[in-house]
Amino acid sequence: MKIKYLIIFFIFSISYSNSQQNKQNILFIGVDDMRPLTNSYGHHQMKTPNIDKLASEGIQFNQAYTNIAVCGASRASILTGVRGSQARFVSYYSRADEDLPEAIDLAEIFKNNGYKTFSIGKIYHHGEDNIKNWDFFRPFQNQKDYKNPKSLAQIEQRDEYHPINKNQVKTPPFEYANVDDFAYNDGKVTKTAIQNLKKLKESKEPFFMAVGYISTHLPFIQPEKYKSLYSDKDLVFSDLRTIPKNAPSRAVHEWTELRNAYLDIPSKGPVSPKMEEDLIRAYYSTVSYLDTLIGKLVGALDDLGMRNNTTIIFWSDHGFFLGEHGFWCKHHTFQEAIHVPLIISSPGKKKNIQSDALVEYVDIYPTLCELAGIKPPEYIHGKSMVPLLENPNINFKSEIYSRYQFREVVQDHDFSYHEILNYNKFYFDRQGNKKPTHDSDVKVGGYMLFDMKNDNKQSIDISKDTKYKTIVEEYSTKLKKMRDFTNKPIIIK
Repeated sequence: MKIKYLIIFFIFSISYSNSQQNKQNILFIGVDDMRPLTNSYGHHQMKTPNIDKLASEGIQFNQAYTNIAVCGASRASILTGVRGSQARFVSYYSRADEDLPEAIDLAEIFKNNGYKTFSIGKIYHHGEDNIKNWDFFRPFQNQKDYKNPKSLAQIEQRDEYHPINKNQVKTPPFEYANVDDFAYNDGKVTKTAIQNLKKLKESKEPFFMAVGYISTHLPFIQPEKYKSLYSDKDLVFSDLRTIPKNAPSRAVHEWTELRNAYLDIPSKGPVSPKMEEDLIRAYYSTVSYLDTLIGKLVGALDDLGMRNNTTIIFWSDHGFFLGEHGFWCKHHTFQEAIHVPLIISSPGKKKNIQSDALVEYVDIYPTLCELAGIKPPEYIHGKSMVPLLENPNINFKSEIYSRYQFREVVQDHDFSYHEILNYNKFYFDRQGNKKPTHDSDVKVGGYMLFDMKNDNKQSIDISKDTKYKTIVEEYSTKLKKMRDFTNKPIIIK
């Protein structure tokens, strides 16, 4: 009898072990402030061989959009699969465990299904957000990791401070230093991730590994060798230096993140031509530095023989203005802020394909669940992209929605319609900032419409042209319907 039970236990143990080893691993690569500015996305001045290679090994989504154009809110939305609203996931410091504490985030659902979970680098904006759901946690969120002695001396000698946060010293907006690829924060992220992949190779545990790079966030810092990749002729300058023609004045934003926190940036008006050139070159350079690190990470996965059972997803929390409309940074609903890179390379799925299907970042959660054979929660807002991984040309979504505080947008292949909102009920959040309540009345204070087939740079607001009156009404109704939906409380059973 004992022998019989031992045999049954042995068979069960082998079966369980095999099922664990056959689970689809997930390598979840997130980056910061990166617009789809790579060679594979058609920007041929860019030196991004590793991201290009990753795109060739999977599907590149050319029409992917973030649902919120600011880091904390965007990341909370991605990791919970829930859209932001006027009172949920609003600011850079938003937290999932505060705004939606009962939600099951990606780390928790994978952990509950037998995966070992890793958070290495910047995944949530606040590292301790839902920290209990990670088996291994290393935040590595020091982007102001200056290495050049000239930068360090400049910070000390200038002794200038943020005009609002009086304890925050201003620092250089970019740096190149004579150091190797692993010296900076993101190099340490890469090295730690590779070390843990090696351990996982030995343990054979299924994993959900989230690797978060702070690049391409300000300040743009990288080893010296990346500066020489981009000559003056490689730099692309925007020919749109003002808000769109006919747009309401509230379409302006002051890009205070750059103005307030960095040296040699004017408090009003545009940056100098020299600073514009330096910022664009440094942004390109940090994209290439990031590309190198991603190449090392994915290369390690290949070398360890783990690629055949691992889905890789590459995403950025939102985009970044590089002078378009006279703007820098993000915090808007224009293309440069909401249009983002998205690449998925998954075993057994299509490769070397570019899809023009409209997709949103809330779609990431159910996609990864389906690939891993996990049933997602019913309350999430996204739609699995797995059908697109098998047939990239299907009609997936008719439009996407995005927002940033009092701005909202609905966009399809034809038009991009934006509304600027006014609220009448507010509360004060934990930072003491005034935010609209979920039940605040909403009035439209301004709106814009752009023809995305003939004006994808969004240079002319056509919303007041009488021939587009019906389009404006139709798209405004779509936005109101989505607004009403997202402002309802999330019911988590």
